[in-house]
Amino acid sequence: MDTRELQTLIAVAEEKSFHGAASRLGLTQPAVTRRIQRLETRTGCALFDRTVKPLRPTPAGQRALAEARDLLRRLAGFTEMIKTGISPQAPLKIGVSYGVAPLVTAETLHGLHQNFPDSQLGMRTGWSGELLPLLRRGEIDALLTMDDPLTGIGGVASTDFPKSIRIDDLFDDRIRPIGPASAPNPPHSIKDLADRPMVLLPEGCCFRALGNLLAHRHGLVFNSILEVSALDMQIDMIAAGVGYGITAERYARLSRNAANLTILDIPDACWSMRVVLLRRAVSPTINRVLDGLIDTICQVASLENAQNLLNS
Repeated sequence: MDTRELQTLIAVAEEKSFHGAASRLGLTQPAVTRRIQRLETRTGCALFDRTVKPLRPTPAGQRALAEARDLLRRLAGFTEMIKTGISPQAPLKIGVSYGVAPLVTAETLHGLHQNFPDSQLGMRTGWSGELLPLLRRGEIDALLTMDDPLTGIGGVASTDFPKSIRIDDLFDDRIRPIGPASAPNPPHSIKDLADRPMVLLPEGCCFRALGNLLAHRHGLVFNSILEVSALDMQIDMIAAGVGYGITAERYARLSRNAANLTILDIPDACWSMRVVLLRRAVSPTINRVLDGLIDTICQVASLENAQNLLNS
């Protein structure tokens, strides 16, 4: 198979047009079209849906795209091995959803580097629903995220994933309301909580959505005085006494501001969640690094190893 055709496939998918791919590759648009047509003839499948704009891969095209990226990456490693006699470590590309980003600390990455000093790591953060298509297309090798009772994993139930995507359970956690430890009269009901100033994450966050659903069932609306884009910032603001919020219990317990936080005991305001790692079929070397990442995250996130624990 001509690697130029694979490079063209990737360019068309990323540019979302034949014209854009032609400009990127320094080719004419007919030349790009012919390369894709040859691939489609060879595979017997239409690789792009030409009836929509912007252009997008068909399901067969998505599979071909993932295989093309993997093949070109392995071929680059083969070439480097022949030239230098040294087998390069394939870069590991990981997506990290906003909901679990606090788990990927400097300590986590330092521990991973100590165990795998030759590994190269690329990280991309975003909402689970944004990162999941990247995993399916092979643009990332793994996705660290959570399985929550409202949206599952990026809007997909864990039982609906194909066998080609492996799901590792890291640990269970709970989503609960939190507040500043300095507050003299913490809320004890959802009505009390709705009357307090709230520090919330953006719409689309399951923590906020779960709280909103509970409030709406009681005919209530939260008094949002501050919306922040990161969990760490939310926890810092709450610890400083700005307001109350809803987050994962483990993040609050492991926070550097744990002593300034209290976990609230409010009826029905406690939801189970799981932290999970999704991975594509990757090389044994990358699998070993991913296994090491799981071990490191579980160790760092262990409540037994936390220096600051809340009394709740």
